[in-house]
Amino acid sequence: MHDTCTITIKKEKVSKNGERRYKGGVSLMSIDNLKRFHKDIKYDIVVSPFGYDYYNMTAKQASKNYDWFISIIPQRMTYFRERCSHDLRITINSLNFSADSLILIWRWFINTARMEKTPKYNLREMIKQSELFGSSYINEKQFTISSQFIMKDISIYIGQSFIINYPQLHWGFYTKPKNDINAKQPVIMGFYYKDNNTEGDVSINPLSIAEGAASNFFSNTQSETDVWDYYMHWVRFIPQIEK
Repeated sequence: MHDTCTITIKKEKVSKNGERRYKGGVSLMSIDNLKRFHKDIKYDIVVSPFGYDYYNMTAKQASKNYDWFISIIPQRMTYFRERCSHDLRITINSLNFSADSLILIWRWFINTARMEKTPKYNLREMIKQSELFGSSYINEKQFTISSQFIMKDISIYIGQSFIINYPQLHWGFYTKPKNDINAKQPVIMGFYYKDNNTEGDVSINPLSIAEGAASNFFSNTQSETDVWDYYMHWVRFIPQIEK
């Protein structure tokens, strides 16, 4: 089971620049990326049939994508926990969605994730974007395709850790404002943020937590507690259940 990696690819079309996109517009599955994928970590991935271009999704597509996302949580968590516990040589019950188990899954990611040289076409795009975001936006290395999809599974685990331990939280999505960075993506709802200048309901995207923790790889400062630290930060903004 752990030595195979499967992916279902459907209808293909060729864009003007010669890149092949498959049903759902999943550019990750270009021919070049498929070659890299087959040399990558052996990890079974599932690609959203609606792609990951959330900004251009219609509200109806976002709703269907959300329903699809919720439907795959059980199977993804079964596979992820089996794979992670197998590699770490621990019992699957150790991955019980507790806060402390986040240290275990991130330990596994640190030992498992791979990085590769950023393809030239991606690097060119980063250079263009750096005019807005600065030179720190340019990374000559990137996570491999499998590593990126592992982060998606880790984000589901993080989300489940929140809602299992705090029933006042739940999965959800929203479509407006459209230019919100997390619009149309599955998020965890129910947080309440308050500081000297801001107060109100807040939703968080668990994928942002996984990617934020993974960004430490670029400075070689990654730590087993990176995800746990993010998690505990947001626990402070979970409202108490009124008795």
